[in-house]
Amino acid sequence: MAHYNQVETTGATYLHIKTQGIDADRIWILKMADFRLHDQIAAPFTPLKEDGEINFDLLDKYADYMVNTHFKGIFVNGSLAEGMSMTIEERKQLADAWMKAAKGRLQVVVHVGANCIKDSQELARHAEQIGVAAIAAFSPSYYKPENIDVLVDVMAAVAGAAPKTPFYYYDINFCTGVYIDQREFMQAAKGRIPTLRGLKNSSRELPASHNCTFVEGCQVLIGSDNQYLSALALGIPGVVVASYLGNLFRDMRTAYQAGQVEKAREFQVVAQNINNIRVKYGGGINVAKAMFKIFSGLDAGSVRLPLRQLSVAEYEAMEKDFRAAGLVEIALPREQ
Repeated sequence: MAHYNQVETTGATYLHIKTQGIDADRIWILKMADFRLHDQIAAPFTPLKEDGEINFDLLDKYADYMVNTHFKGIFVNGSLAEGMSMTIEERKQLADAWMKAAKGRLQVVVHVGANCIKDSQELARHAEQIGVAAIAAFSPSYYKPENIDVLVDVMAAVAGAAPKTPFYYYDINFCTGVYIDQREFMQAAKGRIPTLRGLKNSSRELPASHNCTFVEGCQVLIGSDNQYLSALALGIPGVVVASYLGNLFRDMRTAYQAGQVEKAREFQVVAQNINNIRVKYGGGINVAKAMFKIFSGLDAGSVRLPLRQLSVAEYEAMEKDFRAAGLVEIALPREQ
C-alpha cells in the first residue's frame, strides 16, 4: 500500500511515495502541470575582474538592477554569461551566488548544458540541491547526437540527475550545430522526461517555436531580441533577453496585451535600432557586454578568450552612437 505525502518545493508540488512506511529510494512523482516560468527573464552577463576572475561583489547590485527593470527571473550560465568558458566549479559558484543575490525576488533558472554528460549531470544535481526554479540544457556540440531519439536520451540523462526540478530544452542551433524539428523533439521527450516543461528557443526559426505551442504543457520562451513582437502575435509572451532590455520588452508586451498594436510596433522598432547598432560593432557577446555598461552604468568587466575585448575606441564610438540615437536612458531603473 503506497502512502502519498504532499511536499511543497520551489515552483512545483510533488508527491513523495512511501511503500509500507519505507522510503523507496526517495522516489518522487513530479506533479507540475501548472508550473511556468515568468514571462520576462534576464540573461545576465558574468561580471569579471581585470584578471579574468569572477567579480561576485557586483551580483547584489546587478540583481537589484534587474528587479528594478521589470525582470522576474534570471537565466544563469547561458550564452551571454559565457557559461561555456567557465569551469564546472565556477558555474556552481555562480549558481550559488545568483541564488543569494536574487533573495527570492527572481526565479533562478540554471543552464547545465555541457559537452560532457557527466558534467551536465553534476551541474543539474547541484542546481536541484540549492533549490533553483528550473534547469535548462542545450545539446552537446562537439560529438553531436545523430538524431532526435539520441538527443532525447541525452536530455533524459541530464534531467534525470535533477528529478524534482522543472527542465527546459535550450535550442540554440547556430551555436551547437544541432538542427532538429523542435515539435518532434518535444513530443518524443514528453514521454521520457517527466520534468520537461518547455523550450527555450534562441534559434531564429520562429515558426518552429510556434509549432511547439501545440504540444500540450509546453511553455516556449523566445531568446531572440528582434522577434519579440512577432512572438507575442503568435501567443508566445515568454522571453529570455539581455539584461538591458527589461524596460523595453515589458513596455512592448504591456502595449500589445492592451491592444495598442501600433505602440507595440514602436517599441519593436526601438529594439531593432538597438540591435542595428550592436551589429555595427560586430554583434557578439563582447559587444552586448559593453552595451550593458553603457545602458545600466554597471561595469561587468571584460570577456574571456576566445572572445575579444572591445578596444577603448570601439567602446567610445558605440556609446556615441547610442547617445546620438537617444537610446541610452531606456534601460535605467524606474519605479515599479
